[in-house]
Amino acid sequence: MKQERGEGQSFLFFTPHSLLLTSFKDHYRQPHQQNESGRKSVKKVAVIITRGGFNNLLQACEWMALAAASGIEVSGYFRDEAASRMSQTKIKELTMSPDYRGRESFVRDLLREEKKADLPSFLQKVKESGNVKLSVCKDSLRYFDMRPEDLIPELDEVQTAEAFWKEAVLPADQVLTF
Repeated sequence: MKQERGEGQSFLFFTPHSLLLTSFKDHYRQPHQQNESGRKSVKKVAVIITRGGFNNLLQACEWMALAAASGIEVSGYFRDEAASRMSQTKIKELTMSPDYRGRESFVRDLLREEKKADLPSFLQKVKESGNVKLSVCKDSLRYFDMRPEDLIPELDEVQTAEAFWKEAVLPADQVLTF
């Protein structure tokens, strides 16, 4: 883990899992509430998912489910390769990232055994576990020649990156990227 500071912001990079936690100065959002231990409590999380491997999508969904189950408001944004996987046909493909080469069959069997192979059902459970909003990038749909009607019904809206930035990232206490 490495910490960097720029003017007005502090960043924590968790590079092994490509997880980025960002903490903005108070003038960007409401001040944090403190819990009994004196730590800042997290109220809102923005999750940006760009990579389209099934393992990456599942990991992002698991983190969103954990946050939502903890009472945290979650906004998820699928863009780039991840957006292309949000179609009703591609979401069913259990395509893994290259690091799983040679182990795909074994991992797919494990996911089926653990009832994690059906991503739309998992996304529905994520949404039912708390205050979760799932969006897909409007530009990414254009890049992959997709239409809103091609998307899975678990997504709440199609929006621009700028809209997600204003609605979810700026007011977030933490930003996770996958």
